[in-house]
Amino acid sequence: MLTIQFGQCGNQLGHSLFRQLSADLDAKDTGISKQANSTYTEKSFEKWFTSINRDGKRLARAVLVDTEHKVVNKICSNSSDRWTYRSQNLICQSSGGSANNWAYGSLVKGPQLKNDVLEISRKEIEKTDSFDGILLLLSSAGGTGSGVGSYTAELLRDEFPNKSIVGSIVLPFTAGEVGVQNYNTMLTLAKFSESVDLSLLFQNEQIHTICTSVLKNGETKLFDINDVISKKLCAVFQPVNDDWCTANYLTSTVASHPSYKMATIKSTPYVSPKVSQYESFYHWRLYVQHLKETLRNTSSVDAETKAPSQSASARSAHSYSRSVSNLLVSRGKISENDPMTCDELRGKDLYVDWIASGERLTHLSQERRLLNQEKFLALVTNNSQIHQTLDGIVDKAWNTYVHSAFLHQYKKFGLEEDDFLEAFAKIENVIKDYKNL
Repeated sequence: MLTIQFGQCGNQLGHSLFRQLSADLDAKDTGISKQANSTYTEKSFEKWFTSINRDGKRLARAVLVDTEHKVVNKICSNSSDRWTYRSQNLICQSSGGSANNWAYGSLVKGPQLKNDVLEISRKEIEKTDSFDGILLLLSSAGGTGSGVGSYTAELLRDEFPNKSIVGSIVLPFTAGEVGVQNYNTMLTLAKFSESVDLSLLFQNEQIHTICTSVLKNGETKLFDINDVISKKLCAVFQPVNDDWCTANYLTSTVASHPSYKMATIKSTPYVSPKVSQYESFYHWRLYVQHLKETLRNTSSVDAETKAPSQSASARSAHSYSRSVSNLLVSRGKISENDPMTCDELRGKDLYVDWIASGERLTHLSQERRLLNQEKFLALVTNNSQIHQTLDGIVDKAWNTYVHSAFLHQYKKFGLEEDDFLEAFAKIENVIKDYKNL
């Protein structure tokens, strides 16, 4: 897997991801035999790292892209980690960022960085015996992640037409990080809907609530949000027993229909590392029920932002979002006394009518614990809830657009009103498709 990190958010998220991957490789409380753990760590290393440097540190298979040095310098200066980035894979400019402007990032900065991104990406891909795919990490709020990320996604699609590309897009807080965040997000999602095979969407607001409500972190920072997103990605992409969950396998399973190429990752349980050794875990069945609750249509509270509870209702009378496909990954020991029963996630009421019963849910398992945690479940779900997320973004972008607010900032870098209207049309079609599920 080649990971490409864009801008402040993408690079901080990438650092968190590789820190957790490296910690998982070094985990002691694995729950499996030494031989089985050796096989797991070998596969994991091969997937995410290229080699060991002279200092004995793992070298991440990653490319860091930014239009300023501050964040990249900071994350690369941490000498205490058991891993590091290859210095030749840092692509940075010292021009002060992309002005929180998708057009500046995509139409100006992207072309400037094009040759470096392609050259390093080719070299990293050529080093692998069996190339897995490309994972893009970025935020849609600012200019570098959204603009340079969008340009690069299109560039990579043209350069590697047969390689699977997965975008991990962090959506901004609804209250606002930057004034033009809805423009940037709408333009990013429109471009990614054409260029990548699957877009995994992460909502800052929801992840923040998980940190405060479930993990009981009253002083949640971006570091904590990135940790939760990283664990979701680890749960999906780390090796599993029967199939190595490659980018190609993920995209062909979750996003096989060309009109539905977006998904979210629901996961449970969230346990603070500080108390994980004292935490008692429920049976798998309860966690599966909890994931099913996250798919409800009518609930006023996002079930993922609440801890699993034995008293929670699992009545079939609830209305559920319709899914195109779901992929469940379980990490931890499954036994006769604690079996993995997935029937609740295979129910006909959870899926569109045109999906065959045998294609509704794919379950992949790994007995090895993830980051020393006894049990963890991740559900990659491509369902009608997507339109709720996109609706709010497009509505706010339209409200800004009809008043011609900030348009001059985009026009001066070559983005015209027709480009905006084309992007609006693409995302509104995506929303319509998901609403009609």
